Amino acid sequence: MRKLVLGMALASTALASPALARDDSWYVEGDLGATLVEDGHFDVNGLHDALKSDYGTGFDVGGIVGYDFGGFRLEAETSYRRAGLDRLTDSSGSLDRAGGLTGNANALSFMLNGLLDFGADDEVQGFVGLGGGIGRVHGSADFAGPMLDDSDTGFAWQALAGIRFPVNDNVDLGLKYRFYNQSNVDLVDLAGDDLHGKFRSHSLMLTLGYNFGAP
Repeated sequence: MRKLVLGMALASTALASPALARDDSWYVEGDLGATLVEDGHFDVNGLHDALKSDYGTGFDVGGIVGYDFGGFRLEAETSYRRAGLDRLTDSSGSLDRAGGLTGNANALSFMLNGLLDFGADDEVQGFVGLGGGIGRVHGSADFAGPMLDDSDTGFAWQALAGIRFPVNDNVDLGLKYRFYNQSNVDLVDLAGDDLHGKFRSHSLMLTLGYNFGAP
């Protein structure tokens, strides 16, 4: 009888708190959401803050392969964010989308991220993290003809925070914030002018993850 009672207690515990497969396992994740690219301030041929660019709301998409050590995760990430160009302003005036301006700013990045998790695996879990790697920023602008179509590759870093919760033993849904920063961006427009600035964006994304550990 004692063994039967003990067995029933263990079974009820297993049903109440299903085993999860997060710790010590590989996982993949997809991210998709909206991004806000900060206004660009460019030095032109050494003249400080000679050109300003404004952008609309864009999108951010990413894919991740990672490993969960239990409380700490390490992941390799590829992501891409893009926003349309709304306005260009310099000392002579401004051009906007309503007047025929087109173009965009985008950044493709390859990052290595480290994340700290907070909370139990079978509940809503928070996380924070940092990442660093390589980013490729591309800018384009057209107004009655091409004005800019150039890109620059350099070091980039990002800060991450969010929550995730288990759908079942292997699947997680989540919400993630990403601040992306590439501080040194050098472009050359089609008139031969040198533009120096930075690319920064703020993204809010839904995440879907799958871990390969056994429950």
